[in-house]
Amino acid sequence: MMHSRNLLLALLPPLFWGVGFTLTKPASAHFQPLFMMLLVYAVIALIMLVAHREMPKTPWLKLTVIAAFSVTIQGALMFSALAYVEATTANLVLQTQVPIAILLGWLLLGEALDGRKILGTAIALTGVAIVIGLPQERPPLLPVLAVIAAGATWALGQVLTRLWSRDSGLMVLKANALFGVPQLLVATLVLERGQWQSIVSATPLDWFYLAFVCFIGFYAAYAAWFTLLKRVRVDEATPFVMLMTPIGVISAVVLLGETLHWPQVVGGIILLIGLAIVSGVLGRRVVVR
Repeated sequence: MMHSRNLLLALLPPLFWGVGFTLTKPASAHFQPLFMMLLVYAVIALIMLVAHREMPKTPWLKLTVIAAFSVTIQGALMFSALAYVEATTANLVLQTQVPIAILLGWLLLGEALDGRKILGTAIALTGVAIVIGLPQERPPLLPVLAVIAAGATWALGQVLTRLWSRDSGLMVLKANALFGVPQLLVATLVLERGQWQSIVSATPLDWFYLAFVCFIGFYAAYAAWFTLLKRVRVDEATPFVMLMTPIGVISAVVLLGETLHWPQVVGGIILLIGLAIVSGVLGRRVVVR
């Protein structure tokens, strides 16, 4: 049984990720998406350079590719789409990254694909289809597809991390920050305009949103997560990640005033059931022969 202190620690990452994801929407509404990510990862890189002197061991070319998928491309797709999709919908649709990661793990890493994972993936995708297709005011298709593409890109980055990385824990976050910052700098200079104007016109609330996303949604969340993984088994910690979805949805309703429709509730419940089966919380392993 998990110790009470570890249980409290396990609740922090999904709480920080869920609320941080929600507040990314107003932050990216003022700061250009790529520029916002540049500011966030630049701060994280500085913190990591001061607090963690060790440098990544993974070859720089592989780290460049990993950061491109895990940080730059994923962020460009995700945070650009948030301008057109409610945070509640985006939070639910983004969870397609879990079954996509499992599929890529099977294709690229040779990981086992069994009946439980296939069943859970099918149920999760059914939940996503309900979220997208049943509301009277359906979310715009292209931004939703961008959210799914962002999840797929992030999943590919995680698979490549498992395949290539010689680092673990917070060093993975440090590597993504160090190698993501130059990419984000080039991307925002080429694709975006008005970065300086967004700085000088930012209100205290805009800076609060950005600071929360940076220090709570990214750094504190990952610090808590990797600390947890040092104390408990991965299979004990992973189910808590699913709490990010309801926390993100609830925080979008409470903090942003978004409306929660019944298809989102039903689809979200079905999605969570599917993710629970995929992660092994529900169901037994049945190997597909």
